[in-house]
Amino acid sequence: KIKTTMSDDYAERATKFGLASKDSLKDLVASSDDTVFLDVRSAGELEASSFKSNKPVVHIPVTMGDQSEITEKAPELLPNKDAPIVVFCGVGGRASKAIAALEKLGYSKLYNAGGLKDMGYLTES
Repeated sequence: KIKTTMSDDYAERATKFGLASKDSLKDLVASSDDTVFLDVRSAGELEASSFKSNKPVVHIPVTMGDQSEITEKAPELLPNKDAPIVVFCGVGGRASKAIAALEKLGYSKLYNAGGLKDMGYLTES
């Protein structure tokens, strides 16, 4: 089978990076007033395409090898450690690294949404 879009590999990436199910994320976003989206893509990626939501969207860049910025900025930018935080990047790998760093800081409701290309269903009305 030829993959026609990058989203075709969602199931594979879900296993590799621990992505949350699309149905559970859609339900979470619809039912939780305090959900926050955390965009961990680079500044360049953010300029190229952005994620629009009626929920707060926080940007803290993370790389596969360096999560120091999230460790430094999360306490200020994400003060509620009990709020659901939906983390996304380009594919899902950096989001998984960000989640690991946030878990060490005591955040408890963390969800890996994968890549921005996967998230159109969360902005549908």
